[in-house]
Amino acid sequence: MILLPAAALTLSGCAVDRLRDLDVVYDLSQQDQRDAGLFEYGAGNSSFVVLGPKVQQQEQSRQSETSEAEEQQPAAGQSVGVLEEDFEALPEQMELSDSKRSREDIEREDEELRTRIGLTEEKIAGLIQDNQGNYYFDHMDDAGKRLYAELLHIIRARGEKIRVSSLSEEEVDRAFQYLLADHPELFCTDGYTYTRYTVDGELFKLGFTARYLYDATEESIRSAEIEARTAEILAGAPQTTDQYELARYVYEYIIDHTEYVIGAPDNQNICSVFLSGQSVCQGYAKATQLLLNRLGVPTTLATGTVTAGDRPGTRHAWNMTRVNGRDYYLDTTWGDSSFQQTASEEEPIRRINYDYLLDTTEDISDTHQLDDLVEMPLCTHLEDNYYVRDGAYFTEADPEQLDDLFRRAYDEGRATVTLKCADMGVFDALTDRLVTDRGVFDYLRSDNNSASFASSEMQRTLTFVLI
Repeated sequence: MILLPAAALTLSGCAVDRLRDLDVVYDLSQQDQRDAGLFEYGAGNSSFVVLGPKVQQQEQSRQSETSEAEEQQPAAGQSVGVLEEDFEALPEQMELSDSKRSREDIEREDEELRTRIGLTEEKIAGLIQDNQGNYYFDHMDDAGKRLYAELLHIIRARGEKIRVSSLSEEEVDRAFQYLLADHPELFCTDGYTYTRYTVDGELFKLGFTARYLYDATEESIRSAEIEARTAEILAGAPQTTDQYELARYVYEYIIDHTEYVIGAPDNQNICSVFLSGQSVCQGYAKATQLLLNRLGVPTTLATGTVTAGDRPGTRHAWNMTRVNGRDYYLDTTWGDSSFQQTASEEEPIRRINYDYLLDTTEDISDTHQLDDLVEMPLCTHLEDNYYVRDGAYFTEADPEQLDDLFRRAYDEGRATVTLKCADMGVFDALTDRLVTDRGVFDYLRSDNNSASFASSEMQRTLTFVLI
């Protein structure tokens, strides 16, 4: 499957006396800093087989530094990270010279800066109201929601060293991550600097400055291009109230128009998908989130780790969505055959893998493990799972259902047909019937005495090439 590196978070403490200003850089390194791919055939996840007279097996880092020490910052559009073994390697502590400003001077400056960028109580209240319904926002308390709204306005206004309502660095960290998780359109920033103000060792202010990947002019150009592109994509969506069809449209569109490219520019944001068509999991997931939300299908970012072959615990991003009033998971990255090709020399048997289109928690948990950034719902519904909607979900080895599935696949001109089994008992029964006993030849419209298929015990699926 896929290997995606862990984001790293490190922050050094700094003991200060009297009044001092300390700038600390927070780099949200996101999910895919050093991607490596893996898609294994015949390794427990799947196998590629030619069936004939005999079955033949084939096959977020944070660094403490002054705001002036920016020379090590990555170029626009690039991201940085540290190795997992570096998590505990904290930077050296710093001492800065005493500030000559009084506390009253700084407080007066605070109000001037907030007023200059329009960060008023009325504005904050409006942003809190506007963000109701955003998944991560709704999981914050009132103080967290206010902080979230402040950060959102500061980022949009490109404010510098703007005082926020919290003195907790951890709360600022969480609000910033929640904000980016809810707002995929905020592609211009991937981190921030905050300034700590203390008097006699007591912290009394945090000043927030976002770190931008592009200047204001470039951001405006990219925003216009993304809006034009998304408008074009949304115009092609099916005109229906069935949210399953909308979710399937976005899933297929993202996969068809995006190539999984390790190290692609801007791969941690939506620019990579909408402007260049090359990305990794974070870009896939954020683009999926933006499009589905624009179509009225509530969708959020899900993050955690994945198990791929013998490489567990690899960072990854996917989505949780509410379709027709029921919660599901979907993963456009793992549905993309270009990702499979990147990770394996084998040609993928399916152009699009539908195993990850509207999954239950139970099914996706075989490979995906959520982190604890925010609580996610238990997804138990199957009504809008792809295989259920396609008539390819088998609760028993039903020959009539098999006949109908293969017939429709041929009539629709599909290159493959895939069936999913409700449990391993059904999977074993259908494997025996179609593979061991060669029953698949009863459904194939071919005179050939061989058939190619892929088998995944983990997903309980069988895929046959229609020759």
